[in-house]
Parts: sequence; structure tokens; C-alpha cells
Amino acid sequence: MPPAALGPQRLRRLDATALLIPGVEGAAGYVARLRAGADAFAAWDGRVHVVAPDGNAQHRLLVVDRYRQVYGVHDEADADALPDVHELSEWFRFLATACPECGVIDDPLLSGPTP
Repeated sequence: MPPAALGPQRLRRLDATALLIPGVEGAAGYVARLRAGADAFAAWDGRVHVVAPDGNAQHRLLVVDRYRQVYGVHDEADADALPDVHELSEWFRFLATACPECGVIDDPLLSGPTP
């Protein structure tokens, strides 16, 4: 994923990003709900970046980790069928706690990665 596509990042550059590419129309309510969930996303170093509509019939949501690797692609004709705030928070939680070398979730309560 090219850096310019994800928009500006914070200095730490640890953000995971949900990149929304709206289709023709009908995503305004979904975008508003995602913006309202910004604090929940930030708790796991996540953020949402919305680009200009691309004119396609479907809306696309990409889940991208801090290294710009795409982890999830969601295409839906109805924007309300895309992952909601809770689902995106779970994505961001997963990406914030994954070991970058091996992809294993680290459990902060244990002395090492979970088995």
C-alpha cells in the first residue's frame, strides 16, 4: 500500500488504518459512525482515512497495518454492511498486539507471546 494512499500519519507511525473508498453514494451515515468511533480506534492505535468516492457501485474498506500490509478487504454495495465500529476496533486491537516478526499475538500479562 503506498504511503500517500493512507493519508498523513502521526509521528510514531504505529497506526493501523481502515481506508474507506466510498462508491457512488450512500456512505455518509457510515462515515459519520466511523468518525464517532475515533476514540475507540485510537485506543488501539487505529484510525480511519476516507478518500474521495471512486464512482464504483460498491464501497471498499481496506484494513492496513502499520507496515502498510493489507489484512482485510471488504466490498459491499451497502455501506452499512461494511465492518462497524466494534469490528474495526477488534481489527485494530489485533493489529496493535500482533508481533511484527511472526504475526503472533503478544499477551501483555504473560512474559512472552501467547502459544
